[in-house]
Amino acid sequence: MKNYGIDTVDAVKALPDELTKYGTEVVDQFLKGGDPQGKHWSHIESQANNPGRASDPINAIWEDGSTNMSRGSRDMTLQERVGASFDNHMDAFLTTVRTQEFWQRTLGNAFEASVYAAAITAIDMLLIHRDELLNATTERKKEIVVDILKQSGLMAAGALPVSVFLAVALLLIPGLSVVMAPLGVVGSVGLSVRLITSLVKNPSQQEKDLLTAVQGRLRGLMYDIQKSSNGSVTITVQALKGA
Repeated sequence: MKNYGIDTVDAVKALPDELTKYGTEVVDQFLKGGDPQGKHWSHIESQANNPGRASDPINAIWEDGSTNMSRGSRDMTLQERVGASFDNHMDAFLTTVRTQEFWQRTLGNAFEASVYAAAITAIDMLLIHRDELLNATTERKKEIVVDILKQSGLMAAGALPVSVFLAVALLLIPGLSVVMAPLGVVGSVGLSVRLITSLVKNPSQQEKDLLTAVQGRLRGLMYDIQKSSNGSVTITVQALKGA
């Protein structure tokens, strides 16, 4: 904010909205995590190409520092903006899911603090084994998941905490769906979908601007996009002249 002369409110608007509900400490963890260089305030039109927009908050998003630095003085492409938005939501989810507050909100207050601690431990163990879970055989994936549930102590907490953990695991490692049926928790797939829906329903202000810009480019060309009050999207395809 000091470097570019932007207001605090604009920096906060650029964060994934679900993140801001958890307070300053979690936001700080998000900004310092996800990348060795943390999150950078990354310009869409670079300072080299358009120095006059360096302090324009609409011209920047939060992005992994390594990605920002590797781009150099080049302007950000549309694909890079979309990729950064997805990455920010996943990093925000990874940050919040490792907090006691996430588990309290998800499970309610009916569980003791030890259950929330066990859930966070299980998530940490899941991330440690993530590469192996992405590439292992189905049987080995099942062994790892069961071992995580037992070693973390979450297995003893009951069906609901275990199901939420497995839903989170599915969100982070989609290939784990093959082990859900043998574990008898197919319902976690639906919960995982609802968690994903929660993510995409909380865009940052920059993401809203991006979607508006994309919609504006498409409207009047080949497509028209309408969003109804219930959240469903209709795309009307218009015939090209001379087609």
